[in-house]
Amino acid sequence: MKNFKLVLFFFGITSTLLAQSSEQKFLLTPEHPNAGEEITITYNAADTPLENAKHVEGVVYTYDNFRWLADDITLKSAGDKKWQTKMKLSDKAAFITCVFKSDTIKDNGGKMTYSWILEKSNGSYVGWGFLRSPDLQDQVPNIVHDSAYIKKEVSLFWINNELKYHPESRTHVFYEGSKLKQLETGQPQPKLIMREVRFVLTEKNLDNATQYNIQKTIGLLTPEHKVFADSVQNVLLKKYPNGVWARDIEIKKIFNEADFNKKVAMYNAFEKNFPQSNFQDVNTDTESLFYDKMFKGIAYNYIVKNKDYSYSINSVKKVSYNILLDYAWHLISIPFDRDQEGAEKTSLETLKKYAEVIIPELEAREAFVPKEYVGKLSLKEWQAQTLQNGAREFFTYAKLQGLFKNYDLEKKYLEKIKPIMAIQNASYNEVYSKMLLREGKTAEAKEYMALSVKANQVTPTMLASLKEIYLKEGKPEAGFQAYVESLKSTSNIEEHKKKLISELINLPIDGFEMESSRGGKVKLADQKGKIVVLDFWAMWCGPCKNAMPGMNMAVNKYKADENVKFYFVDTMEYIKDFKAQTQAFIKEKGFDFTILYDSKNPKTGKFDAVYDKYSKAFHFSGIPEKMIIDQNGNLRWMSNGYFGSPSELLDEISIIVDYLKAEKK
Repeated sequence: MKNFKLVLFFFGITSTLLAQSSEQKFLLTPEHPNAGEEITITYNAADTPLENAKHVEGVVYTYDNFRWLADDITLKSAGDKKWQTKMKLSDKAAFITCVFKSDTIKDNGGKMTYSWILEKSNGSYVGWGFLRSPDLQDQVPNIVHDSAYIKKEVSLFWINNELKYHPESRTHVFYEGSKLKQLETGQPQPKLIMREVRFVLTEKNLDNATQYNIQKTIGLLTPEHKVFADSVQNVLLKKYPNGVWARDIEIKKIFNEADFNKKVAMYNAFEKNFPQSNFQDVNTDTESLFYDKMFKGIAYNYIVKNKDYSYSINSVKKVSYNILLDYAWHLISIPFDRDQEGAEKTSLETLKKYAEVIIPELEAREAFVPKEYVGKLSLKEWQAQTLQNGAREFFTYAKLQGLFKNYDLEKKYLEKIKPIMAIQNASYNEVYSKMLLREGKTAEAKEYMALSVKANQVTPTMLASLKEIYLKEGKPEAGFQAYVESLKSTSNIEEHKKKLISELINLPIDGFEMESSRGGKVKLADQKGKIVVLDFWAMWCGPCKNAMPGMNMAVNKYKADENVKFYFVDTMEYIKDFKAQTQAFIKEKGFDFTILYDSKNPKTGKFDAVYDKYSKAFHFSGIPEKMIIDQNGNLRWMSNGYFGSPSELLDEISIIVDYLKAEKK
């Protein structure tokens, strides 16, 4: 780097900063470590949120060569509520800060944080300043408590300290200094910005991060300085024709290209000129906003135009994690779910073939943190996030393997997502309990299903299995329902009941007259004195069909009660033979439902007259939509969507119906 006269141009300040030790809650040994050395971290948990912790882990965030790193640590008890671990500092470590945690409880040190400055290293002072600047939170780990935030002038003070003791850091802090100075003064800073950009551009072989910081810095200029900004961009293009700015330009060009063949040709050239491996140290706003969309615009167009899935499948190694997750959802889970719901048949063999390429790659991405999260998430945190994000797709893969009787793989993925889905997801509970029963683990299956009942996340299939076990134990069939009720959480039931009753309404509702699957027509006017449950659904609606096992449980519960009527309103159908398909579907599932066919809308010609009237009157949209009308013909309750638990849906319907029956008396 060329010599230059140090100028404390950002902010002149003479006040001293009083460093505190957080009452010795956090210590490093040696006290003045150097980058690359081994250190001992001591955390005193007394009088902290982790005072009674049985185990302590943490993440060490290191500011190293002007970038953030995040490393997991596991601490061992050192007695007297103290915890310790050893770690080797990275080669260019300048500043570290720690967050300690035990299960879901975290301790970030509050106002003072658990931080340590390695003052000999470049970046030590700005690491401390940047971490606590609320104006730079998009660039740092978002881990500090709000009370730790500092004012703009204090952040500038730390930049000045950096330049005082490490003047060679100037090319690494010019963007943050310019931004903070502009924010602190509330005035544009064109002279400062131009001077700093000109200085940085004199440096040779600027790395990607510095190139991008130049882009961001000229972005702080007001429009009247467009000539200067344009000239800087031209310099970047000339000096770095395959650099960050040139790449951003190409990303937007490809994204905006309407001609598909041209878009593909442009992308092929882009891959050669700007290989992904050359840009692992920078993630621009343009890349974040447009890159994945640009790529999906190509991959999915092959599918839409030519039914060609090979481009997507062949690209799994190079696409981002988010695109990979998108592939798993669109190419596997959606068609699988629609097939299983009976909405649209697909080749399970083909889905399995796609899944066996996509899912292993999805798992492989758990081994490293992608660049957009480097320094913000540790590896363990990233792995926890990927498990949460991918649980639905792993579950689909488990079910798919189960259908092909690949039970080892089914079990592997059911166990993988167990921390996310177990007990809290009725569909998962059904598949998992089936697996246990198939393995002959009857006692374990019984216990698992009992816990699922307590959480109100059971399916009719699970209840049938539980009943079979119950009867094999020599218990009377007449006592089974009482047994199931005894497993439920009384407090949860009462809380749920209280919530539902508080949501009751009492509104007049227009009548309807619709054709019935049982012959003739059904009129609301003829239902006086009866409770009417309406369920708006359609053959194309997956959630509607998923909710039907729970609704079937409700139908069966009130089957003998002539004063409770269930009508399933088939609405918004667009195929010619929808009535025949509806009947076939209901028969296949074994549901004893009365289907009402929504009337043709005179305004649109669509079969949605009743739905359209009610959705406008009561301000809802989408299906499934459930409505309960009382004995006086008033609308008392509505619910939109389906949340995944047949037993919970049964309880919801039962609570409202029983309340209205008691209210009448």
